[in-house]
Amino acid sequence: MAYGLLALLVNIGFLMVYAAYFMNELTPPPVPRWMVPSELSFYAVTFLMPTVAHAALVLLVHSVPDDRPISALPSFGVAAAVLLGFVLLFMIPWGHLPGGAFWQGISSLVIVAGTLAFLMALSRGAYILLSQKAGLWEEYQLVFKVLIAAVLPLVGLAVNNGLLFGSMGGGQGIFGDFGSPWFYGLALANALLLCLPAPRNKWAQLVLLAAHGATLPFTLYFFVVFLPFLPLSVLALLLIGLGFLLLAPLLLLLVHLWELSNDFERLRGQFEPRVLVAVVAAGALVLPLAITGTYLHDRRTLHAALAYLYAPDYSRQYNLDEKALLNTLAAVQENKTDNGSMFGSRLPYLTSYFNWIVLDNLTLSNDKLDRLHRVFAGTKMPPANRWQQTAEVLPRASLSQLASRSTYNARQAAWVSWVELEMKNGTGSTAEYATMLALPPGCWVKDYYLDIGKRREHGILAEQKAATWVFAQILNEGRQDPGLLHYLSGNEVALRVFPFAPLEVRRTGICLVHKEPVALVIDGQSVQLGSADAHPVVAEVATTGREVVYISRHAKQALPLVQRQPYYHFLLDVSTGQQDRKAGYARRVQSVLSKQPLPAAARFSLVNAYTRTLPANADWQQELTAQSLSGGFYAGGAIRQILTAEQRQPTLTYPVLVLVTDQPALAVLDADFADFRAAYPESSAYFVLAADGLLQPRSLLKHAQEPWPDAPAPDAAPQVRAWPTTSRPIAFLPDDEQPNVVLAKSAVTLPATINAQQSWQTGLLLQGYWQQQTMYPAAAQATRIPAIQTSFRSGIMTPLTAYLSLENDAQKAALRRKQKEVLDADAALDAGETSAPTTVPIDGGATLLLAAGGLLGLQRLRQRSARKRK
Repeated sequence: MAYGLLALLVNIGFLMVYAAYFMNELTPPPVPRWMVPSELSFYAVTFLMPTVAHAALVLLVHSVPDDRPISALPSFGVAAAVLLGFVLLFMIPWGHLPGGAFWQGISSLVIVAGTLAFLMALSRGAYILLSQKAGLWEEYQLVFKVLIAAVLPLVGLAVNNGLLFGSMGGGQGIFGDFGSPWFYGLALANALLLCLPAPRNKWAQLVLLAAHGATLPFTLYFFVVFLPFLPLSVLALLLIGLGFLLLAPLLLLLVHLWELSNDFERLRGQFEPRVLVAVVAAGALVLPLAITGTYLHDRRTLHAALAYLYAPDYSRQYNLDEKALLNTLAAVQENKTDNGSMFGSRLPYLTSYFNWIVLDNLTLSNDKLDRLHRVFAGTKMPPANRWQQTAEVLPRASLSQLASRSTYNARQAAWVSWVELEMKNGTGSTAEYATMLALPPGCWVKDYYLDIGKRREHGILAEQKAATWVFAQILNEGRQDPGLLHYLSGNEVALRVFPFAPLEVRRTGICLVHKEPVALVIDGQSVQLGSADAHPVVAEVATTGREVVYISRHAKQALPLVQRQPYYHFLLDVSTGQQDRKAGYARRVQSVLSKQPLPAAARFSLVNAYTRTLPANADWQQELTAQSLSGGFYAGGAIRQILTAEQRQPTLTYPVLVLVTDQPALAVLDADFADFRAAYPESSAYFVLAADGLLQPRSLLKHAQEPWPDAPAPDAAPQVRAWPTTSRPIAFLPDDEQPNVVLAKSAVTLPATINAQQSWQTGLLLQGYWQQQTMYPAAAQATRIPAIQTSFRSGIMTPLTAYLSLENDAQKAALRRKQKEVLDADAALDAGETSAPTTVPIDGGATLLLAAGGLLGLQRLRQRSARKRK
């Protein structure tokens, strides 16, 4: 009794002081919300309420004498009196009384004490009924159970989900989206089990005990969800008359624990206590294990699909469970929804558990979700019922001055150059500077800085997804001063600086290491790095193990010229809904082959979610007719598979890719295929053979989904350079004035230590790794983390890393935290949407505390029943 009273007073007192004085100190207003967990201020209530509930349960049990019958009516009368008192309290104009602040403080104490008294009186009355000390329970036990276990939970679910009184939670429920039929089914099953009379057979009683244990997690879950909101029940009762629904989980838990206690008492002499405990524990694990098993299956399905799209093994055949995948995608999308509920998530605690198991506490961007859905379902991802956040389009600052300085480093036989930009915001509002620059082959980013105020802040080389995520959060916040430098695709690098005050001038700089002199164009201004006549590179330069070779301009001119023969490679659309179009596809292909033939024999691939390339001598028309239809037209995957094969085993012929489809807009394509530039040295053109029967050119190098009116004809076959020889070529290079980097072996060995004086060599090795990532994506995944670490140690930026200049230590700490999450997770997962903040999910540790409190309460009830029998 003393423990219960002391624990209740201490914890309630702490929560009052916390709410009045310290809640904002956990997340002071100057600290951006994206840097802290989204429900941090809610943690104290979440984790202390189970202790408060247990203390109240102890007081409740000791307040009821066990040596005589007692009526529940006085307890319910006290609860009603408290409600009446609240009505009177709210009618008093406290703010107009003398010493208003003092009386307002008194009113707060009265509200807290009254709420506690109401809940205690209500719970005491329910306990008296349950313990059969009042004759009402024995006479109307079934009625009470039906009301508490069935009516109240089902009405509560209906109100929360908008089935009664309309939607009140942004379309997904006030406290979360409990609209799944499973919740209604479990509520009915739980009610049925609690209302069943005790069987006479001991084995049937044991089964009922296990069943009661199996539904206990369901009861505990809703008790956890609603426990922090129990103090609102009084106010809800007064305002809308539905506050009793908030009390339903509390009353249901009391009934559930009492039934378990009765089960124990009936079976105590027939089975060992440890057997009964084991039965309850086994039953209680059914729902958690079922949920965990479902989430693990979702994880396997999703990660297999991500591997197929972003790190495929071209040596194996894929056959994924599309139905399970689409269900998982729908779950991921729903769990991302900000539905306006009090918890801000689809399912309190379960959403966090799902994100932890399935997504490693990361997410999938909307673009990636849509891509997966289009590949495997053939349709766009259905829009989520989410609250939209529109990204603000900022005015653009302009480049006012461009300068450079270059120094030749004899120890590494390379140039080290700084490109320095001065930017000015000529508008009258806050602006951002953004530009792109194309780096020539053999040129790497080594350092970056941004002037912030009066100091020069050198960039942190971080994992690319984490860096872009942090930059996006700061951009949405609109106050701090970040600068971001990262790769887009191919050799294009993006630079972003934010914010610019009206008429503000800012400066930033990029350090580059390059083997030969280069010319860069930034925002229409040109800059020359290195002296054109000094330190010429005549020969090839290779890494220590000759995995990667740099072929200079002079060295390339000495390579033999080769005229390769083009051939058509038709990618036939066999996605869902193409059955009636197959004959038309065949006629169009025959027309192209007869009117615009190419020297080498044509090849054919049947493409839906997967790509099946037919043997050279196969009857492609018969195969097209017999092919079953499914999924979407994943043309991007087919193109990458063909370009990869071409790059791995170059021959004296090369493919001219032709997409054959009546719906080119539905083809799932990459934005570009610039990373595969080495696979098409003759021309970056590919074609779409659409319903009009004409070959419509597009570019693999950029804007792959847009027409390219000036593309060369399919039979235009310029000469290329063969490396190292014509008889045994490893690569074919375009005959131009640019150097090239070639992956000479299938795997790159990353160094255990970094020589600071050989940064250009390290850059060459990392460039080779990225080509390995392109040509052997599945194999390269094993060395992703070492490649990122090599980039960190050397300072050489790669497509896996980015330079980020930050204003303060708090931002840097947030970057390190997000980077750790990203590096520990699957490479295909995303840190979040780059256009809007992504909050950190709340933890679910309160469930364990509450479960322990519930077990202690059950033990107290059993002890009371044992004393009563004695």
